[in-house]
Amino acid sequence: MTRVYLSLGSNLGDREKNLREAVVCLQREFTLFTLSSLWETEPWGYVHQPPFLNLVLGLDVPMAIEEFFAQCQAVEQTLKREKRNFWGARTIDIDIIFWGHERYQSSNLIVPHPHWHQRNFVLYPLMEVAPLMNPGDRALPFWVQRCRRDDAQAIRRVGKLEGIGLDATPPLTYVEVKEQGLTLKGIVALDSRNGLARGGKIPWNLPEDRSFFRKKTRDGILCMGRKTAEGLPSAFDPQERELWILSRTLLCCERHPDALVFHHPEEMRDIRTNKTIWICGGRKIYEQFLPLCEEIYVTQLLENHHCDRILDLSWRVSFPEILCVERSNRYTIKCHRRKPVALLPPNNGTEFS
Repeated sequence: MTRVYLSLGSNLGDREKNLREAVVCLQREFTLFTLSSLWETEPWGYVHQPPFLNLVLGLDVPMAIEEFFAQCQAVEQTLKREKRNFWGARTIDIDIIFWGHERYQSSNLIVPHPHWHQRNFVLYPLMEVAPLMNPGDRALPFWVQRCRRDDAQAIRRVGKLEGIGLDATPPLTYVEVKEQGLTLKGIVALDSRNGLARGGKIPWNLPEDRSFFRKKTRDGILCMGRKTAEGLPSAFDPQERELWILSRTLLCCERHPDALVFHHPEEMRDIRTNKTIWICGGRKIYEQFLPLCEEIYVTQLLENHHCDRILDLSWRVSFPEILCVERSNRYTIKCHRRKPVALLPPNNGTEFS
């Protein structure tokens, strides 16, 4: 199964209807795991034509790329595609933007699409549905800024395709995380009853724990929920640690404008990074991500701070190896290490750079 991103566009006839019918045709054959808003853009390449309506969607595809490309062309023909000239007006256009993390080239197909980084109508919808993606070893905001600097076409969001539901996506697993080459580690402080917080705040002040946290996570990526991010000091230094915020509703973080916001844990399937991703709160984030970690550092306080947020410790079953890192009369810091698992051999695809 390959995760594929497509760009769809139309600027002839009923543009929204054309896009809807194309999405419906594709969803009949493949799993639709994400779908962007509709974006209206000025034409790109050949500018003397009506404005386009564009979107980006993601499919899980169980076939070879040439076979899938033929399926996309068949959808275009089914919708009676009209194309007046190269880069000109058309009823429907379907482009393969990314085929997993692989490169492919034949006489009639190049993937990744050779112009993906020059097109706002690709970059903005991608930022909406796959914010963690880092094609070309750069985060998407880099490409958006570069495209904007190069005087890209104007773009505006104009709504969504109503009535199209996403297909269920299997939850991310630890094996997938490792096969993808990612390193996730957890770091958490708990009181004697495994409490995380009281009234949305940490009810203790332990300088040693803060020092351990800073030392461990330096040069890594902090992954947390919105409320935890709002509790970070305003002096948070993005040069020392990147900040990722998982929130189903947040579009950007005013307190930390450089933070990358994403909406679903499954979006981690789109990234490649050599940095350690540190899972650091709150409770829902821990419950979703600690089972995906290879190590979890726990500062266990010896006092009861009467927390109203208690952490589910069911993840401990997969972490039988426990090493004591530091001990005092107030706390113990332990490292929980995962059972080893068998991984599949790497595929022979070539990652894009």
